[in-house]
Amino acid sequence: MKIAMLGVKAVPCAGGIAAYAEQLGKRLVERGHEVTVYCRRQYLDGDAGSSALRPHNGLRRRATPGLRGKYLDAVTHTFTAALDSLWQDYDIIHIHGSAPAVVAPLLRLRPGRRLVVTIHGVDWQGGKWGPLATGGMRIAANTPVRFAHELTVVSQGLQQFYRDNFGRETTYIPTGVELPEILPPREIRDTWNLDTDDYLLFVGRLTPEKGLQYLLSAYETLDTEKKLVIVGDANFKDSYVDDLRKLATDDVIFTGYRKGRTLTELFSNAYLYVQPSTLEGISVAVLEALSYGRCVLASDIPGNQEVLGECGHTFQAGNVDDLRRKLAMLVDDPDLVAAQYGAARDYVRYEHNWETTTDQFEGLYRRVVGEDLRDVTSKSAVTAKVE
Repeated sequence: MKIAMLGVKAVPCAGGIAAYAEQLGKRLVERGHEVTVYCRRQYLDGDAGSSALRPHNGLRRRATPGLRGKYLDAVTHTFTAALDSLWQDYDIIHIHGSAPAVVAPLLRLRPGRRLVVTIHGVDWQGGKWGPLATGGMRIAANTPVRFAHELTVVSQGLQQFYRDNFGRETTYIPTGVELPEILPPREIRDTWNLDTDDYLLFVGRLTPEKGLQYLLSAYETLDTEKKLVIVGDANFKDSYVDDLRKLATDDVIFTGYRKGRTLTELFSNAYLYVQPSTLEGISVAVLEALSYGRCVLASDIPGNQEVLGECGHTFQAGNVDDLRRKLAMLVDDPDLVAAQYGAARDYVRYEHNWETTTDQFEGLYRRVVGEDLRDVTSKSAVTAKVE
């Protein structure tokens, strides 16, 4: 099959939907499918050049233009990608995210191809958006509900949300994660003087729904010599990031956007991973932390509790005092933290395996284009057909 993926910043690109698309896409390529990922030029390393780029991990890449800006970047790029895809010979268009899926009616203009949309979260509930953008995304969320041939979700909570709010049944496919090599501190020691177990870690976008204001407030009065390392940045200049920096003490390190060996070292050597978010579909960063065997402390929102399974610890979302108490408990008990290593890696090995995730998508693609399903869909998938 020929598959195109839209709604992705670029591949390679650390974290979130981009990492998801790369991991899924490269495995589909290994199984003999042709996969093209549409990329935004500003997220590509080096000169994007023409629309057709060199392949990455077997993935074909095409770059299309878009308007820069917090509110226009994603939607304008997805629109130009959709226009380009109309002229290409794809069997499946796979859109990642409900907001990019606003182009679904345009994609349905070409008969014969099938449209799959994966919902990674409830986009319009994110605190980074103003009232106008939030209202627009709420309206746009109806588009994939109406026009997608198949709608998939990354969590059971999202499956229930779409059933209750849109009356649409979806297919739940768990997000996969790789078991990485644990690397010793080399680059992080040279750059930030960080060593094994001497820092707490957060990785993700610096946006209000990630709850970093609560983490910084709790850390400020925490009795510890461990540093707090915050990895990530905002896509665009934002006063929220300036406010975070004002809250930070001297022991807080903002690394900015990181990937490759540096990010691997940061995960590998963190004493504790902290996820203080108030909104998640499912946190890929938490899954990554578990894959490195890190002990995770996360807010008790449904998305975090679902992804943690029996691993890690939780605190009451938005409650700085509870977060401080749980941080203090874990900082003072290294044996409790170390006990998570084997349990965390075993959990993601069996419950969030990329090969199983790819099995389920491959089966869904075959079904939607009318081929025989064959024996590829894992019994762990929850599949519900639209009436």
